[in-house]
Formats: sequence, C-alpha cells, structure tokens
Amino acid sequence: ERERPIAGAAPSPTACSTPSEACAQRAYHLPTMDSQSVADVHGVPETPSMIARPSDASDARTPRSKLGYEEGDEVWTPSEAYGYRRCTIVSMNGSDSFLVECRDDANPEQGGQYSVKPADVRPYYDYGPEKTWADNTEMVHLDDANILHNIRRRYYQDEIYTYTANVLLAVNPYKSIPGLYTPEKIAEYRGRSPGMLPPHPYAIADTAYRQQLREKDKKNQALVISGESGAGKTETAKHTMQYLTQVSRTDAAHGGRIQERIINSNPILESFGNASTVRNSNSSRFGKYNEMYFDAVGSLMCAGIKTYLLESSRVVHQQPGERNFHVFYEMLAGLDPDDLDQLQLENCHPYKLLYADGSQPLEQDSPQMMREREKFSELRRAMATFVSHEEQMEFWEVIAALIHLGEVEFVDLTDGQGEQPLGTPTPRTAAASPGAGGSPTNAPDTDVQPKVEVHEDSQDALDQAADLLDISRLSLEQALKFKEMRIPGRPVILSPRSQAQAMRTLQSIIKILYKRLFDEIVRKINESSAGRSDTAPSERFNSIGTLDIYGFERLQTNSFEQLCINLANERLQQFFIEEVLEAEQRVYAEEGLDIPKVKLPDNRPVVNSIESITVILDEHSLRARKGLVRENDADNKFCEHVHRDHIKDPRHNSGPVLPLKMSSSAARAGNAMRLHDGFQIRHYAGDVSYTTKGWIEKNSDALVPEVEGLLCDTKKNLTSRLSEPNNVNAASTNNSVSQKYLGNLNDLLATLQRCHVHYIRCFNPNDKREPGHFIQKYVLEQVKNCGTEELVKIMHYGYPNRCMLGELRQRFTEMLPPDFTRYRDREFMLAIMLAFEIDESQWTIGTRRLFLKAGQLRVLENMRDVGSMASKEIIKKIRMQFARRKVRSVVKMISIATWWPKYVLKQRRSNFLRRLRQCIFVFVRLHRWLRKARTSLYGKQPTPPHLKKEFKANMHMGHGRRQQGTSRLVCRGFPKAFVALNLYEEPEYPSFLKRDLNMHSPIEDNVLKMWQHDTTENVLLHNGSEVLVARFSPKVLCQARAPLGLDDVRRLDVAESSQALPLDDVPHVDWHIPVVTIMCQHRMDKQMFASCDENNDITVWRWHGTDASDPSKIAFRMIGAYVGLGPEEQVLGMCFLSQNVVPRRITDQQGTVLVILKTNPSNSNWLLMQVMSIYQGSHYTELIKTVPIHTAQAVAAEADQDLEMHFFEASHTERVLMIGGSHILKFYTVDTRQEGDKSIISLEPVLDVVQEFAEVRDASFTTCLSLPPPTPSIGMLDWVVIGDDAGRLLGWKFNSDDHGNITLDESMSGKFRSNLHTPGVRMRSLIGIYGSSADSHYRHVQNSGLSYSLFLNKVAMEERCFHSLADDGKLLVWRMRKEGWKSSPESQLPTMESAQVARADEASMPQAALSGQNVACHASRLVPNILLLCDQRTESFGFYDRRPEGRESRAGGA
Repeated sequence: ERERPIAGAAPSPTACSTPSEACAQRAYHLPTMDSQSVADVHGVPETPSMIARPSDASDARTPRSKLGYEEGDEVWTPSEAYGYRRCTIVSMNGSDSFLVECRDDANPEQGGQYSVKPADVRPYYDYGPEKTWADNTEMVHLDDANILHNIRRRYYQDEIYTYTANVLLAVNPYKSIPGLYTPEKIAEYRGRSPGMLPPHPYAIADTAYRQQLREKDKKNQALVISGESGAGKTETAKHTMQYLTQVSRTDAAHGGRIQERIINSNPILESFGNASTVRNSNSSRFGKYNEMYFDAVGSLMCAGIKTYLLESSRVVHQQPGERNFHVFYEMLAGLDPDDLDQLQLENCHPYKLLYADGSQPLEQDSPQMMREREKFSELRRAMATFVSHEEQMEFWEVIAALIHLGEVEFVDLTDGQGEQPLGTPTPRTAAASPGAGGSPTNAPDTDVQPKVEVHEDSQDALDQAADLLDISRLSLEQALKFKEMRIPGRPVILSPRSQAQAMRTLQSIIKILYKRLFDEIVRKINESSAGRSDTAPSERFNSIGTLDIYGFERLQTNSFEQLCINLANERLQQFFIEEVLEAEQRVYAEEGLDIPKVKLPDNRPVVNSIESITVILDEHSLRARKGLVRENDADNKFCEHVHRDHIKDPRHNSGPVLPLKMSSSAARAGNAMRLHDGFQIRHYAGDVSYTTKGWIEKNSDALVPEVEGLLCDTKKNLTSRLSEPNNVNAASTNNSVSQKYLGNLNDLLATLQRCHVHYIRCFNPNDKREPGHFIQKYVLEQVKNCGTEELVKIMHYGYPNRCMLGELRQRFTEMLPPDFTRYRDREFMLAIMLAFEIDESQWTIGTRRLFLKAGQLRVLENMRDVGSMASKEIIKKIRMQFARRKVRSVVKMISIATWWPKYVLKQRRSNFLRRLRQCIFVFVRLHRWLRKARTSLYGKQPTPPHLKKEFKANMHMGHGRRQQGTSRLVCRGFPKAFVALNLYEEPEYPSFLKRDLNMHSPIEDNVLKMWQHDTTENVLLHNGSEVLVARFSPKVLCQARAPLGLDDVRRLDVAESSQALPLDDVPHVDWHIPVVTIMCQHRMDKQMFASCDENNDITVWRWHGTDASDPSKIAFRMIGAYVGLGPEEQVLGMCFLSQNVVPRRITDQQGTVLVILKTNPSNSNWLLMQVMSIYQGSHYTELIKTVPIHTAQAVAAEADQDLEMHFFEASHTERVLMIGGSHILKFYTVDTRQEGDKSIISLEPVLDVVQEFAEVRDASFTTCLSLPPPTPSIGMLDWVVIGDDAGRLLGWKFNSDDHGNITLDESMSGKFRSNLHTPGVRMRSLIGIYGSSADSHYRHVQNSGLSYSLFLNKVAMEERCFHSLADDGKLLVWRMRKEGWKSSPESQLPTMESAQVARADEASMPQAALSGQNVACHASRLVPNILLLCDQRTESFGFYDRRPEGRESRAGGA
C-alpha cells in the first residue's frame, strides 16, 4: 500500500499559561537559559513580514540567566530506550554527578535511581499537561530533549508541524487529518507571515512566493524537503506545489493549463520513479527538483523537472520485502484484457522481474488489485496531458518488453550436458538451432561455439520482447551469447559469454532501457510545461524550486545506489552547514553582535573521500570495459584499490573510510563477507557498510553496442528515441553513472546557492509505519542527523527575527512624533524600542538590522495596529537622551581634533628615534666588523706602551709554587649561601581550612600565615670544600619564647649516600666524602642545584630537605651526572639557564642546561665555556666557547699575583653571563638561533670591562648581583651590580633593541656615587631581597592562584632594593630614588654572644662579631624580612631581622 499522505488540521493556538505565569509556581527553579533562541537559518531576509513571526508566548518574557540545578528539580536524562526520560534529582555530588530517580508509570519495573553526568542533563519546565509550542524557540529551555518532548506532545494532538525559527519540522502521522489541506486552508494562509497561523507547509510556500516578488534582486527561491525514507517528503512537496499553483496570479486559461501539467506530473513520476520499500510504501527512488517559473507580478508561466539518479538496479533486483516500480503492477492491473493480449501478458502471472523474492501476484478483484487499477487510471489520465494514446501504448510496449526479458534464462553448455537453470524446465541441447530465422545477418560467419544457450522455456519470452521492441530476435540473442570485439581493419571477433556474463548483459539491457524510458517521460513533461519560447525559462522568469530527494539510507545490504544517495545527503548537509549555519554566524559578526560561535561539524572529509572513491571506480570501470581485467575480478580489484588508498595509507588512518567489521557469528554460519568485499564509511548520520559486488556493472551507463545498434535501426518512434547512436561504436568509452551523478549534484548545489533556501525537515515517528505511535529514540536520531542540533545551538544564543531598519521605520513612522523623522534609521528604531519599553534582553540593534527574540515583533505590530503612541514624558526623556548623546559626540570629536596633531607629532618623533637607533646600531656594527677585519688582515693590535712587559703565563691545577713572572689561575670564590624549602616539613595546604582559623581577619591571610609558620627552610653553605645544611624555622618570629630559629646543622654527602649527615656522625672508614669545589642554584627552580667535586665530577640534583626526626632520609635526588673533564682541566664556575633562553627541543624532553666555565689545558690565555644539556641519565655538549684572558694574565703577572676567579653568574633574564675575578670582568650574551631545522644556543661577548676601562684594571671583582629592571625603560633588559675589593659598587645597564640584540648602555652604567662603605674594605656580598615584611607575599600568592610553595620556588627579587655587606660587617640598604640609587646604613651586624653553636665535640665556640673574611649571606624567601648569615670564622649560622622593631631581639644563630 502507498504511504498515506501527511494530512490533518492544526487547530488554532489555545490560550494557556505563559512561561512567566508558570514561573510563579516554581520561581526558584526558573533561571532559564542564557538566551532564548535563534536565528533565521535561511540567510538574511530583507523583509520583516517574511521573517518576523508573532508568537504564542506572552509579551512578558522571563529573563534568561545561567542554568542551575537543585535537589528535587525535575530534569531530562539520557535513556537508551526513550532518548530522554523525565527524572527527579535526588542528590548532587558537586559538579561530578547527579543521583536521579526515574519513574515509569506504564512499567514500574523500569524506574529506579542511577547516576548521571551534569553535562548530560537537560532542564525540564512544566508547562501543564496540554500546553505545546508552535515554535520551539518560544520555549523556556531550548535543547534537544525539550524539542523532542514538544514535538511528541504536538504529534499526539494531531499538530504534526512545528517551527524551529524558520525551519519547519514535520512528523508523518500515517493517517488522514481532516481539513488540513483543503482549499479553505490555502485561502487562510495566503499572504500571511509564518507564525500568524499554526505551522504549515503552506506558510513556508507562501513566504517563498512573496519573497521572490519583493526582493530587490528578484532572487530565486528553493524549498529543500529532507528526511529519511517514509518521512513524508513526497507528500509535503506535493502540498507545497499545489499551494503555489493555487495562489499564483495567473489568468484562468493559461494558469489552468500550467497547473494541470504540474499536478498531473506527480502521479506519472510516482508511478515510474517510486516503489515500495521496507520503510515506505511510496518511496521515491530518484531525486527531483521541481521548478515553477513566475513572472514579475507572480503569474505562473511554466514549470520544469530535473531528476537525479534513478535507482535503475531495482528493475532487476529488489531486497526482501520490497517491490519493483509501481508502474509494472499498475499496468498489469489496469490494462484491458485486449491490451494485455496484445502485449502477451497476464495480470496474475508471477513474473520474475516483479516477484523475484517468491511473493505471490495480486488476486483478481482483491482490494489491492482495485487500488492498483485506480492508480493506473489516474496515471493514464495524467499522461494524456503530455502524450497521445498511441504514444502511451508504446510506453506500455517497452515496459512489457522489459517484463518478458526478465523471464529469459540461460543454460551453461561448457560441461557438454547443460546445467539446470534457476528454474526447473529442461534445457535444450547444445546442438539446438539458434532459431528459425537462421544466422544473424549482422554477425560474421564464424565457427565460434557459444558457452550458453537461451533456455528452451525462455525462447518465447525473448521472441515477445524482440517483437515489442521491433528489433531482430536473432541479433538480440547473438548479443546476449557473444561479445563483439572490433579492431579497425580486421574482421569482427566474437567472444562467447559465460552464463553469468550473459545474465549480467541481459540485466544491463533491462536497467538501461528503463532508465532511458524514465528520462523520456521526464523530457515529455518538461517540453509540455516549458512554454513556447526560444529562450530558457530561467533567463526570463524567477523560479521557486522544490527539492524532494531521497533521505539517508542504511539498509541491511548497501550498494552503489546507497553510496550515491548518502553522498547527496552529505553534500546537502554540508550545504546546510556552510550556507545557513555559518552564514547565520557571519551575519552576527557583520552586524557587530557579540553572539558566541558554535563549533559546526565538517562533512568535507567524507565528501572528498566518496568523490575519490568514485574516481577509483571510474578508473576500474574503464579498464573493465576495455577488457584489461577479468570480469570476475573487476569488483575485487576496485575494492582492493580503495583499501590501499583510503585505509592502509598512513595519511588516511583517521579518515572516514574504514574496513568492514568482521562478524564472528556470520563466519561460523559460513556467510561472512571477506575484507575486500566492501568497506565502511563514517557518515554524519552513522557508520554504513557498503558491499562492492556489482559496482563496476552498475557504474556503466552504456548499452551493449550491438543492442544499441538494434535500437537505432528500429522503426518504432519511442524505441528509436531510447537509443544513443553515439554509443554504437564507443566500446572503450566510459559512460560513468557516478560522474554524471556528481555533475548533476554539483549543478543542483550551484542552483541552491543562487537561491534563497527554505527548509522543511520531515521525520518518521516509528519504523512500523503505524499511526499514533511515536518512538522518541528513533525520532531523536533523526533530529540529530538532519542538523537540527546545530541549529538549536545557534538559536540558544541568537535572535530568530531580524528586520531591515529602513523598512521597519516605514512601518512604524506614525508611532512617534513627526520631529523624529530627522533622525537616522538606527536612532529612530532605538527611540521606538525605548519609547514602548521593550525589554532590552529581547532585542538588539546591529549596523543595518534590528534583531528580536521570538514574539517581540508581534508586540510592536499589535501596538501599531491599535494606534499606540508613546507618552509625552517618555518622549521628553528620549529627546534628552539623544541630546546628551549628541553633546557627547561633539565633545568626542573636539577631543579627537585636538589630540590628532599631538599624536602625529608624537609618531614623527617616535619614528625619528627609531630610525636613529637603527642608524646607530648599523654604525656600531660596522665599526666592530671593521675592527675584526683589521685584526684578521694585520694581526692583533700592538699592546699599549704601559702594558709592554715580557711575561710567561702558566696554569696549574691544585697547589704549587708560583714562578717569578707567571700567574696561576685559581678558583678562590667566597663561601656561598643558598636557601631552599624543606619539603619534608611543608604542611598540607588545604588542611588549614578546617582548623585554627581567626575569623576576625580574612581566611586567606590566616591560611597563608599558618602555612608560613609551619614550613621551614634549609640554608645550604658551600665553604669551598664541603656543603653544610641548617634548618630555619620562622616560628621564632611570632612567638615570644620560641626555640632557636636555626638548628639541626648537618654535613651533606653529595657523592655517595645523598644524605645530610649529622656533624657528630663519623663516616665509615671506606666512606670518603669528596671535596665540593663549585656549587650553583637554578634561578627559576630553587630546589635544583649543581655541584662539582675535586674529581671534576659534576652532579645535578634536586633538594628535598632534612627531617629532624629521621636523619637517614635522603636529602636530595640525583637528576644527572657528568664525568667528562680530565685531570688537567679545572672547573672555575657553573650556572643554570632556564626556559627563557633554552631551545624548546630540550625543555620538551624535561632537560636542563648547565654552563660550565673551565680552564683550557692547551692554552693558558683562554678559558672555555661549555654548554651542556642534561637529562635524566644522559648529557650532551651543545656548545664550547673560548674566553680570552690575555689582559688579566698580563696584569696579574705584572703585579706578581695569582689570577683568581670569584664568580660566574647569569643575569636576571639569563640573557647575560658575568665572569668576574681579579683583573677580570667580562659580559657575554646568551641567545638562541636557528641552524637549519635545529635551534641552538649561542654565546657572544658584549664587553671586556678591564680592557675597555683603564681605571679598573687593577681591581679584583668579588661579588655580583643581577636585578630586574628597577625603572621602566624602553628596551631595558637587565641591571647588574658588581662589587670589588676596594669597596666600590659598579652598575651595568643592558638593553635589548628591536631585533633582540643586547647592548650595554654606557651612559647609564658606572660607579655608585652614594656609597657609604668604608673605602678600601672589600665587598663581601650583594644580597637581593624578596620583600620587607613577613606577609609581603600574601597578595601575590592570592592573585596568582598558586600554592605558597610553588610561588616561592619561582619568586623573583625586588627590583628597587638590595643590600651590600663588606668585610667589616657594615650592612647597607640601597633603594632606587628619582635621582638614582641611594644608600643608607642598615646597621653593624650584631655579635653572636648568645648564640648556640652546634659542633661535633659540643664545645662552646668563641664569641665574635658576625663579620670576617668568609661571611656568606642570603635573604629568606619564606620570611622576606630575614637575612640568613654564615660566619666561617665562628663556624656558625645566624639570622638577622631587617625590621626596625626586630633588630635588637631577632638576631641568633646555631
């Protein structure tokens, strides 16, 4: 039975509670969604009457806010059986999950409690038991669950149509709904905008009709009707075309003829192109695009039809439970007995072409037989409009011939006795005569024996088919049994066909003839409907097209036709995404609206893959047609090629083409498919498995050349028109079905792109074709597959109605006083919205359009209809507001006018300075290159006269007597102190939220303070030979009688045990702790250290801390070790480089970079800087850079002194390295550069201070400190402070230019003038500080969101303050003022009279001041106002409180 039409009457909207009224019942639960909805998915309409639809909703809208849930709320939750189920929240586990309870009244056992993710939950709002929404955008909550619920409720109320913005959703009722498609209904919808009446296809058709008349550019319109098979697309298309024919302004005579042709074309196309499938009794097995052409006044002038991909394979093969095309059954049931006798047919005979699956033909006078007769009568009446009675009979003759050809069977003669065919009749022998007519006249004389013979019982069927087609029966049989191979200049060669080849040839003839017959009837319809003119209708008129194309298909067995069908759906889905959804987002962007963008799916990879597969198919089809591949292997070769290019190719590993899924159960049953029997494609609607058997044949649209010639020679007009003479001798031409289909599909999409598109989405309520049965899960999948879900997301934030400001102004001019006409369109509409107090959350104004939420235009229209006028008070306020805006605009323009000359002058000055800097940079570089060139050409420049002295420099390792006239290079740096957190005594950060809180101050400060008091730091002292560790506890700062803050002094074993050993713990006799000669700390990771021992073994390790209760715990963890230096080398210094200047290839592998300064055993006048990348268990040398020390050697030799190295440090940004010692102060830049595809580290010299500045040649530079830039300055990079043995402080400013090059700013560099240190007293230490009070870091920690420990691990020094300490114990504080750095005396460091000293023999140490030769000092990061001191003379640790109130009482040590 045919699919019943979508019928029924949608009752007028009933009055019911609005969302705002219902909100009063549960006000706590209605936060609603962020914005109500959406957008016009059809592009940008130009007329408000087309787009703005009045709403059933109340004018008073509920404000939208962020959704939230509470216990007891009703929500929608996902369900495998129902799609979504209504549940109640029982409990909420934070943001991780909800515990919900569902109750199924129909089946109580299906209820119960379970857990769901909050992201899967949809809000529910109770509108009442009967309330529905004609437009989904009017609902309080807009999502897939609520849309599904609204559609379902309307379906059971026989309201089968629903809007989603301007997209019409239709659900097939599978029953007739009275009054839904009557002439009165057509008159009711004529000239009414969508939304004024209940949703209906007539409203969409009327919108398209009026838009093609009103749009300025007369743009064509298109109605795209989509959905799966059985959803009602064909019936919906019929109703829209019926409406357009009725409402067009056409004169009675001409209009009647055109309308008659359009209406009569539908039953013809249904009979020839529709068939019964498992899901739909009237399924369109082809795609069609009906075009109706209208003139400038809207009169229907002509029409046309374009068809796409008729499923011609259905003529010879149908899946179980399906039928052939309707016309076969209608013809057999409806023709008179005389006509059937003339066609030699019987209406109750089980013809193989029609009943291949074993089904029985219709019984005489059965109800179904009567319906088929009625359909055939309707078909003949419709065809009479386009063809005469005699031409109709020719159509029936061709169809009858195809039925007879379907009865032909073949016998295999290769075994000598014949083989039984698929039926039971006895075959003829191989010696049987081919026929009474003798040998074919057009076949060559040959003795080639056939491999097959037409079955004896099929001879009559072949004769009858040949007679009906008026072709030679013997020639037709010859073409079936032999394949002619024609070579120019040679006789025709006959190649016998096998039984399978003969059957395929026969089926190919049947399919192609029926397809050409279908194209012929379409051509007849178009010729009759196009009108009489030499020009095409598309050049003269505007058109409204209706696209009715097959829906997405996923059958039990999917073949070539399903691939083409699904490709069309993929292309249309991509068109919907690109041309509608993306265009919607573009409109918001063009209008300057801040609407969140929605991530849209991308169908292009699937489309490109399918098109690539069709190219492969065409290639193999051409090879098969030329005979270059065995016919039985053609399909397998094609499938193997697809697997090779799209599945096995690494470039397509994650592509949409997948191998077939092998079924173990099918394999056990023996009917499993092999890997190369097909493939799987991941479509937007789900995965589909395709079987490629027979694709080569299905892709060929060329008839057998011999049969093509027979059709050309026939005398029957219709049969002759079915031939294509150009293909008679085109044996090697590839008439590809796929390429023709792709061409048609591209033309269709190009046509749609030129149109204003309207969408109707059809849904199938169930898979049983039963009325009154709505399967929610089944419909939900269709909603997702058709792109409605993406549409909903855009609607969630957008505005469904938008109108041009100029057109709105014309409509609402009378609603404001006449003096408002002087305002521009935008100001006028703004005045309208303000005057009538429209909720500002429901509208917004763009640059050219007014955007409205659903229902708001109806409010304005109602006000205009009743003649509403704004009150005088409101008009006065608006005038004042506009006047103020005008004044502000004038002030702004005046400000711009006065600012512009200043800005131009500033830009000119800036450009001048920039060009000047570039010139200076080029000038300096040229002079440097000139100096290098002169050195290369003429050798090293002569030594100045005052430095001329004969000397010989020797480098010695270890100790030894220095010879006269030589200098010995030794590393004689001062003891150095480091500070790191004690991770063993770091409390758990969140635990303080539960105890000991002081509620009189903010919780955050209390938590940080308690964490600070309970955490400890370790002070690590490297004295040149060993590493000592002490524990510092800040509790002493907050308790009056606290124990000593420094205790637990230990000795660190860097080489063997990784432990911090107590001082009284004597190691094993075989346990030797090597001497640690060099030690450094990472600037950005304060827990990372590097050390070098007397054996030149370099170790990188991470500090953990010490545990007073368990001395056996390891104090650090080894990261890497480097044992690459020989005994003749000596390490003079080390420093880390952090991620700022380290190539990414190193940091990505968790590596770190260490720069080592060492001696050069081959030349004592040079040092070496070796850059090492160190990983867990491995290390690599990145760079070795030479450092000349000629001048220092010369000065040291002249003074008969050792050449001492005191420091090797990196600057704050680590872009500058500082090397300092006696007569040595050098600066090197650190940078990364690209060599090929590899990023490497480079070191370049910046300045040799001793060589450039004669006044410091004799100085010994003892300490250095690098600070962040203390003053904001363009290009300033680092500020470095150097102290020397004469008590002087030198400052060096380094800048970075636009190209990243580092230069020394000599104008801002030099000696510190305000220096209160005693002249001639050596500078011992420069101390950077991290704050001035114990709570200095609280605000930074709270703002950064990091834990205290992570913050302290990366905290930087203060940039405008530091301390300096001299050998005499004088401590100065330096602060940056407007006039520069200024010093003030901090104090003289206190003595250790009361300090307790921890030593191995527990004896008291002599009391002395904390000053002397080997003092080391470092600021605490945990308590920024504390300085941690180390005095080698008294062998003690101490601390010093820098606060004025703490200087007397907060000094102590251990």
